[in-house]
Amino acid sequence: MTTTPTPRRRGRPRSAPRPDSGLSTREEILAAAARLFGEQGYTETTTRQIADAVGIKQASLYYHFPDKSQILRSLLKGTVAPSVQCALWLQGRTDDPAVALAALTRYDLDGLLRDRWNLHVVYRLLDIAETEFAETRESQVALRGHYRDLSAATLARHGTDPAALSDADLELPFGLVEGIISQRQWGDDGTRGAYAEAVVRGCLRLVHVPEAAIAATVAAGVALAEEFRAETGED
Repeated sequence: MTTTPTPRRRGRPRSAPRPDSGLSTREEILAAAARLFGEQGYTETTTRQIADAVGIKQASLYYHFPDKSQILRSLLKGTVAPSVQCALWLQGRTDDPAVALAALTRYDLDGLLRDRWNLHVVYRLLDIAETEFAETRESQVALRGHYRDLSAATLARHGTDPAALSDADLELPFGLVEGIISQRQWGDDGTRGAYAEAVVRGCLRLVHVPEAAIAATVAAGVALAEEFRAETGED
């Protein structure tokens, strides 16, 4: 008598972290995708390759993300928005725009330095459609505006008419902060923290904060950034 084997039930895709990674399956997918995007480009990377890199079936990957585009958008989402939220939170927290600028700069740099998905590489990919960046680009425009407003207010406080300067002049602090992305490529872990601290001081110098006031301004800004981080429940 021939018995028909009982068909195997398809289990729910794995969502528990690997014992040796400390990451959930979703996080492993994001990490693998960021690495593959950076190594071979977005277009050339397939969901099968990402699944293979994680060690799961392609169907399991689709349980977490419907397609490759959603993986990329998940990687990009929230990379800029938290800094915009910080800038909004800072409004009214101090009457010194230089302190607010130092706080925003410190918070923004901390986020760029943590960059767990190596997005400094992903951002430079040339084969990512403009639509994939749309939401992130809107946040970048908003963040750049906050930097520009704080820079203008600080310059005015120290005797320089911001109306006499170009938008490019007012956006130099934002550009200096964004430079930490390049530093991740030519710098190392040992110098990165010191470089970030120098960037905060450099931003204040760009908007004419007196050298004698920079240390105290940075300290007050760092304290505000930590207060925001505590209120939002960040590690």
